[in-house]
Amino acid sequence: MNRPEAETLRGLIAELEPILGDRITTAAGIREQHGHDESWHHPAAPDAVCFPHSTEEVVAVVRACAAHRVPVIPYGVGTSIEGQIIAEHGGISVDLSAMNTILDVRPEDMDATVQPGVTRTQLNTHLRATGLFFSVDPGADASMGGMASTRASGTNTVRYGTIRENVLSMTVVMADGSIVKTGTRARWRRSTSA
Repeated sequence: MNRPEAETLRGLIAELEPILGDRITTAAGIREQHGHDESWHHPAAPDAVCFPHSTEEVVAVVRACAAHRVPVIPYGVGTSIEGQIIAEHGGISVDLSAMNTILDVRPEDMDATVQPGVTRTQLNTHLRATGLFFSVDPGADASMGGMASTRASGTNTVRYGTIRENVLSMTVVMADGSIVKTGTRARWRRSTSA
């Protein structure tokens, strides 16, 4: 796959500007920041970076990128070691850090609903008064979306599990811009009796 043509990018950005305004940028410094992580991979900056505030804006970006055949690179906080945020073929980096609202906490059910930009430190600070904590600690202040995308684990994994065991459901924007909702808040437990 080659980098998108300059004309294609201009058309895509022009299409997204009415939706995102100044929350889409081609500034070199911001692009460079979004073109590297904590991995050994060589940095490669995206062609533009956008900062959506809602699922609907993410859908609009992904649909526009799909229509123009431009790669989409989801970005949390850039602490990953897998290299998935490096824009080897260019594209649009979708920085989800502004989607950082803790929507609901239900201490009696020991669960919470959060947006993908919420970091583990932010969630644990919010949970402190309840006596609960979010156990997945990959060693960085990673975002929930980033941890879910890499099946994060860490120092508490043996006792509490990876992110997989700590996520009940997700709302996911697919590559064509459609939305898929997975799971429910219901927990499944295997019976230990014979």
